[in-house]
Amino acid sequence: MSVTPQVHEIGDGVRLLHVHTENTKTTCISLILLTPLCENTAENTVLASFLAHSSEKYPTLLEVNEQLEELYGAAFSSDVSKLGEGYRLRLSVTCINDRLTLGGEKISTEALRLLLDLLFAPLCANGAFDAHQLQTEIRLCAEDIESELNDKRAYALSQMVEHMCREEPYGLPKSELLEGVKAVTPESLYTAWQTLLRTAAISVQVVGDADFAPLEEMLRARFGAIERTPRPVETVFVETAEDVSEFTEDMELNQSKLVLGFRCGMQNADDNFFAQRVMADVFGGGPYSRLFMHVREKLSLCYYCSARLDRRKGILVVQSGIEAKNKQAALDEILKQLSVMQNGEFTDEELAASKAALCDAYRGVNDTPESVDAYYAQFIDTPPQTPEAMVAGIEAVDRAAVTAAAKRLTLDTVYFLKGGEEHA
Repeated sequence: MSVTPQVHEIGDGVRLLHVHTENTKTTCISLILLTPLCENTAENTVLASFLAHSSEKYPTLLEVNEQLEELYGAAFSSDVSKLGEGYRLRLSVTCINDRLTLGGEKISTEALRLLLDLLFAPLCANGAFDAHQLQTEIRLCAEDIESELNDKRAYALSQMVEHMCREEPYGLPKSELLEGVKAVTPESLYTAWQTLLRTAAISVQVVGDADFAPLEEMLRARFGAIERTPRPVETVFVETAEDVSEFTEDMELNQSKLVLGFRCGMQNADDNFFAQRVMADVFGGGPYSRLFMHVREKLSLCYYCSARLDRRKGILVVQSGIEAKNKQAALDEILKQLSVMQNGEFTDEELAASKAALCDAYRGVNDTPESVDAYYAQFIDTPPQTPEAMVAGIEAVDRAAVTAAAKRLTLDTVYFLKGGEEHA
């Protein structure tokens, strides 16, 4: 399946990305909106849930689901997520390809119409969203955030990020978001919705074997009817940590969590990206990585230990689950393995294994329309790079580039979620 996209500008800050596929049974259509993280974050969190469950035409979730059933059992999803210091809202429908319908129906057209109804005609009137429905959505969003706070691995990561990026929008505390969600009103949600339509970067993605012309016509008509003043997302990149901050929090739990945050020396998302990506993988990307083999397997200092690069923010995070008594030993070994990376002492086999795993993952993007859609959703406000281009970039990385990327890492924050002695 080819995943080379065709990109059409259909409005001010509105992009239509089309990937035509012929050998799949489904088409995936997504509306993706990106707005600065510090603006109406609580409202946008609730909005993603609200838009997924009702509209003027389909006032209840039951009616939304009935319409999905009419579309040959189409699947709908919605979510919000951080993308650098942007907040991304995504509405998506996956339906069967038009050529597979029994009566020649244009299912893709109807699926897009449903998405546009949800986005442009939500359940609201007189400058306010439906108050009764809003209470349900606030409860659902609050429960989602609270469940994240109760997941101690996710909680520890969130706390580290909050400490590390406390003066940056990226460090928005989950507790603050929870309070904000509970304070959303019908009027504040309406204002946030209007602001989002006017100012967000918007990408519409169509992946599959669909009749494309009517989709483009419908989109141009709908987005051409609104005045827009797109507002770019500006991410704060901190190249180097000035010093190391350490935080310890005591909690009753069976497994302590040690989370380290590193600055990657990146000035933007593209700065030395391929070398940074390979370096992060050799360091802690999988069961072949230095952290897994040495900290976990050889020394048994942790239950898990991995590293993840956030390209859009220029930070690398190491997460580990440990016994409290092993905290210093685990920290020392993690930093020792970083020193190995910085000295270029990793093996050719380790480098080859990481590059192969990364390239295989990018090639796997081609497997389904859903994976193609999810892949391109990361490029909402930047020129899209094909998976093939990513493979070429990874394959070009050599030992010297990986070593240089590792040398750019500086430790910023150490966060330790310590279990009580009787639980450790």
